[in-house]
Amino acid sequence: MKMFKIIEKIAYAESIYPSPLFDTSNRLYSFVNPYGYHLVRKNLSLFERLDGLYVDGILMCVFIRAFYRIKVVRRSFDLTTVARDLFNRIKETGETIYLVGAKQEEIEQTVSLIRKEYPTAHIVGFRNGYFSSNEEKLACYNSIIELNPTFVVVGMGAVLQEQFIVDLQDQGYRGICFTCGGYLRQAASGLNYFPEWSNRFHLRAFYRLYKEKGMFKRLYNVLIEFPVLFIYDRLLH
Repeated sequence: MKMFKIIEKIAYAESIYPSPLFDTSNRLYSFVNPYGYHLVRKNLSLFERLDGLYVDGILMCVFIRAFYRIKVVRRSFDLTTVARDLFNRIKETGETIYLVGAKQEEIEQTVSLIRKEYPTAHIVGFRNGYFSSNEEKLACYNSIIELNPTFVVVGMGAVLQEQFIVDLQDQGYRGICFTCGGYLRQAASGLNYFPEWSNRFHLRAFYRLYKEKGMFKRLYNVLIEFPVLFIYDRLLH
């Protein structure tokens, strides 16, 4: 039944978008796609701590619609959906945001581009997603809690980023957290990472295969492992 709880979190997240998603504090949100499905299964207790999950992958949207009769649409933390809506919001409201992820030069470039595109958006702090010790990570938690931003966005890769936002909440942060996967790294080369044609025809995964090294090894997880595990979970539960 635990995997069904994950589906319930997906359905819940979809039902609150965009409001009250951005209005309710002390909440943790992340994203799941066909590649990361096996990681969710292996870390259920961690993902159960999250308040909602969005589906970042059209294939998984299709499977959920077919096997659970739940209508979900693809949402990702980039300028096609969630990041776009969040940045458009904070440039008007004056709410604050803190960013964690990527290498230092990448996050600096991404922040520069965000400030150029959204000059009234208030980024109160940022740092890379690499920590040399638990003490350094704890210092980051304390800094975020002291600054008390409305939103925290973390891009450290699946499981690591979810653990980060859960631990941040446990340390006392009471704002709204989102994970963003590789977006803070990707955005360093341009906030609109995906070309329009890849969004229109749902070919973002193929664009990443072309654009990024090491992506071909994910094909097994997406095309073989995900369908098998997803159908198995549905039949079992």
